[in-house]
Amino acid sequence: MEKKQILILEVNQHNYDVLNTLLAQNGFTCKAILDRDAFNKIQKNIWDYNLILINVSINYLKLNEIIFESEFDSSVKIPTIFLDSEELYSKDKLRECFEAGACDYIKKPFESFEVVRRVSYHSEEFLKMQEYRLRMDKLANLASVDQLSKLTSKMQMQAILKHQIDYYNRYKTDTTIVYFSIVNINKIIGIFGLSHGEKLISLFAKELKNLIRASDVLARWEGSDFIIVLTNTSKKSSEILIKKISAELLRIESLKELNLEIAFGITSFIENDEMKIVIERAKYALNEARQQRYGKIFVA
Repeated sequence: MEKKQILILEVNQHNYDVLNTLLAQNGFTCKAILDRDAFNKIQKNIWDYNLILINVSINYLKLNEIIFESEFDSSVKIPTIFLDSEELYSKDKLRECFEAGACDYIKKPFESFEVVRRVSYHSEEFLKMQEYRLRMDKLANLASVDQLSKLTSKMQMQAILKHQIDYYNRYKTDTTIVYFSIVNINKIIGIFGLSHGEKLISLFAKELKNLIRASDVLARWEGSDFIIVLTNTSKKSSEILIKKISAELLRIESLKELNLEIAFGITSFIENDEMKIVIERAKYALNEARQQRYGKIFVA
């Protein structure tokens, strides 16, 4: 059920009661704000409301304190309707309200149906906007998160790699990428089935995420192949770190019984690098690591 919560900023209880009675009859839940203290207390929960109704005559707030926009997107504002009495109405006040960010303005005396329709329209439009933003956020999340491993997706990692290469070409800070794979995944799938293989990849990703540094970026590239971007890290330091991670993975109880074989290819950015070249160099290092009998770490 859609929320229909209205915040009403009024000068006295009687004015609030009139609006509350009218709106409650039409399915809205209202909250009264009659002074500065009440307003201060409600601010932390302001996004629980999908419309604000304000008497222009309130003297405990300035107009620019009443307009609330999302900290993530300035185009998203809680719709705000101002109410004004006919005797106090002026074009300057009207202009001031709209310049502050009002979405509508109602002059008293008003018809009941007018208030209900305007409140309904703006609150419904706000709910539609919130629903649209939520769908867009979900789509963005699907694009940036690999749904099997819950790691960074290949698409998102490509964007990160491009940014990191541009950053390296400008500042020449040591940056390394590690391209690695579960070498015997096909054998495991052949014995236990595809579903088991997918669960293994998911479990492996979860355990791996706990082992990397907060500054590192980990992605599932494809199949059982993964990439880690290590910023401010030389090839030598990367090799030491990967040896430690490899040893830790082999000690994890949930993975130990599967006898996983993991190979790591390490390379660092060089001047005028391109993403395609970096990936090819890392894949070459991985293939070399696969050939090793022990350790299975190769630095290109």
